[in-house]
Amino acid sequence: MKKILLGTSAIVAAGLLAAPANAAEKIKLGLGGYYQTAFVLIDEDVENTRTDSLAQEGEIHFLGETVLDNGIKVGVNVQLEAYTKGDQIDEHYVYFEGGFGRVVLGAENSAPYLMHYSAPSAVAGHGVESPNFFHASRPVNALGDEHAVATPVTLLNTTSDANKLTYFTPRFSGFQLGLSYTPSLAGGRDGSSGAYGNLSDNVAGRQEKIVEVGANYVNTFGAFNVAASAGYTGGSQEVDMVGGDDIEAWSLGANVGYAGFTFGGAYMTSNQGLQLDEDLEQWNAGLTYGFGPYKVGVAYGFGSQTLTGGREDELAVLEVGGTYAMGPGVNLMAGYYNIDFDSTDSTLRNTADVFMIGTELSF
Repeated sequence: MKKILLGTSAIVAAGLLAAPANAAEKIKLGLGGYYQTAFVLIDEDVENTRTDSLAQEGEIHFLGETVLDNGIKVGVNVQLEAYTKGDQIDEHYVYFEGGFGRVVLGAENSAPYLMHYSAPSAVAGHGVESPNFFHASRPVNALGDEHAVATPVTLLNTTSDANKLTYFTPRFSGFQLGLSYTPSLAGGRDGSSGAYGNLSDNVAGRQEKIVEVGANYVNTFGAFNVAASAGYTGGSQEVDMVGGDDIEAWSLGANVGYAGFTFGGAYMTSNQGLQLDEDLEQWNAGLTYGFGPYKVGVAYGFGSQTLTGGREDELAVLEVGGTYAMGPGVNLMAGYYNIDFDSTDSTLRNTADVFMIGTELSF
């Protein structure tokens, strides 16, 4: 798989070198991005936690693209957090696109992540699938062990924003295939700190040579819109770690739209690079309805994990919400969330009722 991906990049590079002196314009950067805010009221079982908060999330995107004389599109995307964070710049990559498909080089999410379909949400950034905000405390026991399920997300996010090489085929009759290769992760199994440079080798437990495959199908049948996806992640430990294992994860998802309604859901399972009694399993389902400037919806997500030793952790999230489009790129949002952490370890239980109202600006 690695040779195929690298070979594709060589073909693209050869095409660029063979191009005649061109009249294409030099890449000029523009701006894009989003900013989300939320005022939140929280009632949860965990003691000494705030009952209200103001949360914010945003990014400023530096975007540029040009088309060469040979027809190849070349672009760059650098995403700056709009507030101080540990990874002040997360996604940053270049891409080449043409009749051969699309090649992405740099710190970007994987092919199965980008091609995935799952439960639709009526509230941007707060959905059960991909929340920028999660308004409940994740329980921790006296030994410092966290509840095993963080969110009911079905996205394959092992490599996150780690540097990788990705290739997407052109779409044929509704079908598209994507392949990603990540040499190594710097931040443990989840890759949260990214891999922005050369890394030391032979680190116990770190995953390397990670291959990810994504596929989806998008089509319209009369008044129905249909989308489905599947994904796989597989890698290997650099050095065997006690309790560790080669990473392996799978995902499936689908959406169906009709007359303003969208129904969808997804499932994923992952061993998380660990030897466990049972792999992590997560699923979600949701329904939204859009009419005029309004969108309303309901969604439910569930995750479960049985750890070595028999401890069982579960997480259930119910979401009810809506969005009103006040104008181009300006949305007003509101929602209610019931979040339930359950476990055979009673100290890892927590239940939260959450009410939020917020805005989403895109630019």
